[in-house]
Amino acid sequence: MKHTFIAAALAATIAVGPLAAPALADGKASTRNIILGTGAAVGAGILVTNYNHKKRIKREENATTQRRQTAYRERYYRIHGHYPN
Repeated sequence: MKHTFIAAALAATIAVGPLAAPALADGKASTRNIILGTGAAVGAGILVTNYNHKKRIKREENATTQRRQTAYRERYYRIHGHYPN
């Protein structure tokens, strides 16, 4: 049933597709789309840079936490000879 519905939808799309009028090229719209595309690319670049910065900070925090836990565990072993579970 699902495949029949998908096949019917594709057939309808193929049948109606040529009837749609082609989009008209407009100089203003083209320029606007270029400007919007450039703005979107710059925005995406800023978001990626921000994400990578936060990721690097989180890795440093995790490394510091791990280093401190290891140092505490080693100190506890030296003083008490075991580490509690």
